[in-house]
Amino acid sequence: MRIRLHLQVEFAKYKKKLTMKLLYYTLLFVILASCKDEKGQQDIGIWHFDVTKEYSKKELYIQDIADVDYIPLETNDSMLWLGREIAFFDDDHIIAANPRTGVLIHNREGEALHSFHHLGGGPEEYRGLYFADYDKKEDEVYILSYAECKFYVFDCKGNYKRSFSTGHGLKNPVGAFFLCGNEIVAYSRENTYTRLSKQTGEVIGRFAFGSDSKYGLSYNQNGMKVTCPTNYFIKDKDGYILSAFASDTTWLLTPEMALRPIGVRTPSITTMEVPTFLLPIKNTSNYYFMYTVKKSTGYPMEMYMLDKKEKQIYWLASKLKNKDCKDQEVHLDMAGPISGANIPINMSIQALGASGLIEAYEDGRLSGKLKDIAVNLKDDDNPVLMIMKFKGE
Repeated sequence: MRIRLHLQVEFAKYKKKLTMKLLYYTLLFVILASCKDEKGQQDIGIWHFDVTKEYSKKELYIQDIADVDYIPLETNDSMLWLGREIAFFDDDHIIAANPRTGVLIHNREGEALHSFHHLGGGPEEYRGLYFADYDKKEDEVYILSYAECKFYVFDCKGNYKRSFSTGHGLKNPVGAFFLCGNEIVAYSRENTYTRLSKQTGEVIGRFAFGSDSKYGLSYNQNGMKVTCPTNYFIKDKDGYILSAFASDTTWLLTPEMALRPIGVRTPSITTMEVPTFLLPIKNTSNYYFMYTVKKSTGYPMEMYMLDKKEKQIYWLASKLKNKDCKDQEVHLDMAGPISGANIPINMSIQALGASGLIEAYEDGRLSGKLKDIAVNLKDDDNPVLMIMKFKGE
C-alpha cells in the first residue's frame, strides 16, 4: 500500500513537472515566433563569430542582394567634392562634409542645391570642419570644430543657429560624433564615448569599453605615422552599432542610451598571440556584413556576411563585385566604419571617382546605366554615387 501510494505521489510530481515543461516550451515557442520585426523577419538574437574558423565561401555580386542605381553629382565651382565624406542621405538630401570644401548639399537626383563653409575667426565661424551630421527633423547641420572643442549648428542653407563649447568635457576628440536621440555622442582618443546635450553641449554622461590601447594599428603615410582608431560605429535602425578592437562583444546603443549586446566574437582577443579584429560594416534587416583584420604584415582583411534568414555566415573571398563594372570592389561602408554616415540601414552608398570611371569605360569594363553616364564625364567632375538598396528590406 505504501509503495503504491509512493508511486502515485511520484507520478503526480512527474506529471506536474511535465506540465510545467510543456507550458515553458509552449511559451518559449510563442515568444520566439513573435520575435520578428515589422516585416515579419526572424530575430536572430546574439550572433557568434569565430575569427579562426573557415566559413563557407560565397561568390556574390551586389546585384544579387540589392537594387543598384547611379547618381552623377552636378559639378560647379562651389560644389567640388575633394573628399567622399557623406554625412547624410535620404529621399530628399545628399549631404557631404569636407574640411576643404565645407558642407555640400544635393537633391536625390544629384542636382546642386546649397553649399557653405563658414571658416574663420568670427562669432558665427568655425576654425575647422572635421565632422558633420544632420538632424532632418530640426533641419540642423552639426559641425565639430576640433581645435576649439566646439560645435556649430546651421540650417541646410548655411544660416547660423547656435554654437556651444564643450570646454574640458570632450577630452582628446578624434573629430567623430553622431546624433542619437536627443544627444550628441562624441568619440575620444581614450576610447571613451561622451554624451552631450544637443542644445548646450553639457556633458550628460560617458561610457567606454574595449579601451586597451595595445591592440591599436598604425601605418606610415608620406613619412608620417598614422594611428588608426580602435573603436568603430555604424548607423543602425534603432541607434548605432559600436565595436572595439579590444572588446569581444559588439553593442547596440539605443536612442534611450542603453547598451545592448548583439554579437560576440571568439576566441577572446586577449588569448590570441596574433590578434584578429572584427569590425562591423553594414547591418540590414536580412544581412550583417563585417571585416576581419589580422595584426600582421600588411594588415590582411577578409569580408564576411551573416545571412539572417539562413542563419549562416559566409566568407566573401572576392569581396562584393559589381556587374556594371568589371573588377570593381564594392564598399558598403563609404569612408570606413568610423564615418558613421547617417544613411538608411536598407541602403549603402559608394562614391565612384570620375577619372576611374573614364578609365574603366575606355577599357571596356562598364555596362548599363553606368556606361551611359561615363560617356559624358570629365576627369575633374564630381563622383558618381552608387546607390545600393537591399532587396526585401
